[in-house]
Amino acid sequence: MTQQSPEDAFARIDAIFRPRSVAVVGASANPDSPGYDYVKSLQDFGFRGGIYPVNPKGGEILGLPVSASFGEIRGDVDYVISCIPSDHILELVRECGERNVKALQLFTGRFSETGRAEGAALERQLLQTARDAGVRLIGPNCMGLLYPAHGISFRGDMSREAGNVGFLSQSGNLLFEITHYGGPRGLRFSKAISYGNGVDLDESDFTSYFGADPETKVVGAYVEGVRDGRRFLDALRRAAAGKPVVVLKGGRTGAGGRAAASHTAALAGTAAVWEAALRQAGCLSVGTVEELIDMLIAFSRMRPGTGTRLGMVGSGGGRSVLTADLCEELGLAVPPLPSDIEAKVAERTPDLAGWLTNPVDQSILAGSGLGGGRVLEWFDESPEIDLLLANMNEAWAFGRPNVEEILPRVADRFVGVGARTKKPFAVVLGPSDYAEEDRWRLVSDMRERLAGAGLAVYPSVERAVHALAAHTKYWQRRDS
Repeated sequence: MTQQSPEDAFARIDAIFRPRSVAVVGASANPDSPGYDYVKSLQDFGFRGGIYPVNPKGGEILGLPVSASFGEIRGDVDYVISCIPSDHILELVRECGERNVKALQLFTGRFSETGRAEGAALERQLLQTARDAGVRLIGPNCMGLLYPAHGISFRGDMSREAGNVGFLSQSGNLLFEITHYGGPRGLRFSKAISYGNGVDLDESDFTSYFGADPETKVVGAYVEGVRDGRRFLDALRRAAAGKPVVVLKGGRTGAGGRAAASHTAALAGTAAVWEAALRQAGCLSVGTVEELIDMLIAFSRMRPGTGTRLGMVGSGGGRSVLTADLCEELGLAVPPLPSDIEAKVAERTPDLAGWLTNPVDQSILAGSGLGGGRVLEWFDESPEIDLLLANMNEAWAFGRPNVEEILPRVADRFVGVGARTKKPFAVVLGPSDYAEEDRWRLVSDMRERLAGAGLAVYPSVERAVHALAAHTKYWQRRDS
């Protein structure tokens, strides 16, 4: 295809994300099939355009009439999802070209990812046929689009609330895992895409798109390999010039590289080369899915900040000591209680003067009449503190008879600080893995309250500190 300007390339992909109609070729009435899932997901997400199931058997699927062939669909079709076997795909590509389809997304697999010569040959033929027909391809071997604001998803159980994170992933299942585990903590997506083998539109195209997309403020990526390293590096550099870009690289080792090749036919590079390239491009490299989620939450929910002085409330004595150690090991400072706060403590609770320090030991505050929420507010007001970390300390609260009053009250104080602070702020609330229903339900409710208020919520103090440290270092590099 002819070279497009950046503006034309953006407009072309943006149009793919905004189809007026979608055809699912290989749709099925079997609830345990991808051809059923795609139709149902579009309905569940409230897609307002036309949905056209296609299956030679005809009939009806989920209340929609089924066309026996793609050619029988009346009206324009912007976007086609293929769930048919690979040996029928070339004919579908030609039909898409005849109907001026903007993009064909192939859930269909069994191409070069099989490692077989015939699969690779078919993939090359697929690309050439698409170019001859003027059809853009997403995939093959992929799940496709997530665009909550436009009512598009490849699974009905993903969040329908729009956010500010744009995400590209070679793996559809990993993209779903990120939405599944990050969702309860408030991670929301502007748009996301699973692009599989990326035989046509690939990681460079989608990175460039998200870098220019006004609905996207943070770019995340899971990449196993690239087709054009120089082009991808240029796309990363341009995206990172305006937005935080977080990249998780799969296939960093020999074993991972072999798995990547069988998953999406990706040619994985060495870890050292990747790390150097990502640093050069101004991106943040992460090593695990958990770290990826943590940093996407940090950049999408925390305010930028370059200061390193942290104020923390809510932990017990041992945890406070360990937190202070970890902060210093990661380059954050944990200063003594600032003098302005010392004065307020002395005035409010003289017995604690000279005893209370930073991080604030919750056990010292118990019974004093001074709560951690109030100290957090003082930390926020102090010019000697740059970062805020608050621990809900729900394990301690469950030992109190009025836990159902304590936790909501503490959460509301944290929400109040988050609404007005200009400092990076993280909140710790443990996972809901309690055997007692009342406990896990209360913790889940608190998480929903905190995340719903836009706070960056972490399941442990350690993960919160790691995120704060990486977040701070990123903004320091940007400002240097």
